[in-house]
Amino acid sequence: MFAQNDINQFAENTIEDVTKFGKAYANPAAKGVMYNLSNGWYNTAKVKEGLNFEISVVGNLTFVKRDESKFALNTLDYNNVRFEDGSISKDVPTIFGENEANIIALIDYNFNGQNEPIEIELPNGIDDNVNYAPNVFLQGSVGVFKATEIKVRFAPKIMYGRIEKQLYGFGLQHEFSKWLIKEDAFPLHVSAFVGYTKFNGFYDVKESGEQDENQGIDTEIDTWNFSLIGSTKFEKLNFYAGIAYLTAKADTKFDGVYQLEEEYAAFQDLVNDFSVENKNSGMSGTLGANYKLTSVVFNLSYNIQEFSNVTLGIGYFM
Repeated sequence: MFAQNDINQFAENTIEDVTKFGKAYANPAAKGVMYNLSNGWYNTAKVKEGLNFEISVVGNLTFVKRDESKFALNTLDYNNVRFEDGSISKDVPTIFGENEANIIALIDYNFNGQNEPIEIELPNGIDDNVNYAPNVFLQGSVGVFKATEIKVRFAPKIMYGRIEKQLYGFGLQHEFSKWLIKEDAFPLHVSAFVGYTKFNGFYDVKESGEQDENQGIDTEIDTWNFSLIGSTKFEKLNFYAGIAYLTAKADTKFDGVYQLEEEYAAFQDLVNDFSVENKNSGMSGTLGANYKLTSVVFNLSYNIQEFSNVTLGIGYFM
C-alpha cells in the first residue's frame, strides 16, 4: 500500500516537473509564432467593393530575440529534479536554443528499496544561431457587402530541415469611414479587422533511424488579431498604419522526446507522451506602404512588437 502511494506520488511529481519544463521550453516558440501569424492580414484600410477581390502571396519574417534562446532551470522550483554536476540552477535551451554539451538531469525516486536516480538528457532546440522565423502563405480577400471584406489564408503542409508546418485562417474587415456623410472629404480610410489563424507545426528531434519516426514536438497554435487600421487615399502610393491586440494559445505535445535507459522502462510512459499549454498576448503596431500598378499591388510593412516582424506581399486585384 505504501509502495503504491509512493509510486503515485512520484508519478504526480514527475508529470508536474516535465510539464513545468515543457512550458518554459516551448513558450518562446508560442510567442514567436503568435507575432508572426498575426501579421500580414492587410495592406490598406480601404475595403473592396462587392465581389472585387485580391489574391496575394504574403511572406512574414519574425526576428527571434537572443534572450529567448535559454531559460534558467532552478532545481529548487521542481519536485524531484537535480543536475548531474550538482548545480542548483543552470541555463538550458528553449526550442530556439542549443546546448554546447549534453545537459543531464536526474529524477530522484526512493521506494521498494530502489533509489537510483533516473537520467534524462534535456532536449536541444532548433539551433542557437537561428535569429528569425519565416512564413509564406497565400491570402485572398473579397468584398461581400457595403464596407465589409472577407479574407482567407492558407499554406499547405511543407517541410524544411527538421520542421514541418501548415496553416489556415480567416478574417473580417469593416471600413467605418464608408459610413461618413462626407466620405470623400475625409482624408483617410479607417477600418477595424479581426482575424484568426490556425497553425500546426512539428519539430523532428530524431538523431538516428532507430528512434520512433514520429518522435518529436507537435504544436497546434490558435492566434487572434484585433486591429484598428488607417490608410491614405492617394492614387498609386499609399501608407497605412494599424494598432492591434494579439492573443494566442499553443498546445504542445512532447512525443517521445525524453528517452530513458532500458532499466527505467517502467517510467517511460510518464515522460513519453505529455502536452503543455502556453497562452500569450501582446500589442502590435504596424507601419507600411503599398504601391499599385494596373492590377498588381506591392506592400511592405514593419510590425513593432515583442518579436519584431517584417511583412512583404505581392497581389493581383480586380
